[in-house]
Amino acid sequence: MSLAVSIYVPSGIVMATDSRISGLLTRTEEKKDGTVTRIHERIVFSDSAQKLLMFEKAGVAISTFDTAIVEKYPVEHHLKRFMELEQPEKETSIEEITRKLVGYFKVRFANTGVGFHVAGYRPEGTQHVPYVFSCHTLAEPTPTRRNAKEEDQVVYGITRSGETQITNRLIDASSTPVFDAMPLQDAVDYALFLMRTTIDTLRFEPRFPSVGGPIDLLVITPHGMRFLQCKTRYDQMEPDK
Repeated sequence: MSLAVSIYVPSGIVMATDSRISGLLTRTEEKKDGTVTRIHERIVFSDSAQKLLMFEKAGVAISTFDTAIVEKYPVEHHLKRFMELEQPEKETSIEEITRKLVGYFKVRFANTGVGFHVAGYRPEGTQHVPYVFSCHTLAEPTPTRRNAKEEDQVVYGITRSGETQITNRLIDASSTPVFDAMPLQDAVDYALFLMRTTIDTLRFEPRFPSVGGPIDLLVITPHGMRFLQCKTRYDQMEPDK
């Protein structure tokens, strides 16, 4: 299932994901009387999935949730392929990139549910304006801008997607953090808190731990983007991230 958290405050955007790939293993058992029983078992395939990627040439970062393996390949493989085909630049609007991303997955993998957070800054006049979009190929095919009200007025807050039952318990409507006044470091700490608490809580609850593994965390500001936590740094060796 995964958990993706994006927090947007005046100084920047924080994005965090877990690294777990889980799935359903189906096997059959034949009993002595000749009857065959089909057994379905949820298992962890890996704790090394890369669900948070930055694409500096396009000026966006993308996190993923829900399905982590699409047509036998990790979702990051398809994300990179999308970027290679579309070749978006920093001048391309983030909404356009998000719409094309959903279209890319819907056309090629029509019945697969994959969700994304897409975020970055764009220069508009004398300032850099933050954009945070969420979308899902089945549940939210039309991208939604999460950090703006009517008439594109920027607002600050949090978007979480995927396995959100635990985060929803932690974020009470009557005691939501004041994101308008939150420093960027506090946004980093809050994202890590939500991710870690979800992972730790799933250790003790009587259900399958669908969120786990290392936490990847990335920060975006008008001046650029970089990982503060990343289990692998092979992306730095690639010519076009």
